Amino acid sequence: MRLSLYTDFSLRLLVYLAGAGQDKPVSVAKIAGKYGVSTHHMHKVAQGLRKLGYIESISGRHGGLRLAHPPEALCIGEIVEAMEGSGHMADCERGPCVLHGACILKGVLDRAERSFIDGLKKFSIADVMRGPTLIRLDQLRKAA
Repeated sequence: MRLSLYTDFSLRLLVYLAGAGQDKPVSVAKIAGKYGVSTHHMHKVAQGLRKLGYIESISGRHGGLRLAHPPEALCIGEIVEAMEGSGHMADCERGPCVLHGACILKGVLDRAERSFIDGLKKFSIADVMRGPTLIRLDQLRKAA
């Protein structure tokens, strides 16, 4: 299974904010610049994460984004499921498929997808903020 670019950017934004801490909000432009991605795309990602309640936006001169919950409370599997949805790996009605209604492929794919999401639910954003990830993120944040 491959995550969409939107989900990938969402996870990266959350990881960046987790590394930044709660005391100082970070601008979307700064995060986009650090990751080398389009500010426009990162704004769309931030808007989606804000609507889902994962981040909050602080207005004003020293405003920006920050996590709405501690990194330990941000379950990667739940985030991916919220971004990607589930049960969409195969669309038996598209095509149309001549096997529709007599094929178990969709059920097999749906179970595999469920296993993937369940596996991700064992990890939080805090879990991926250890070791080399944290070191590299600190270097990234400190770079001019």
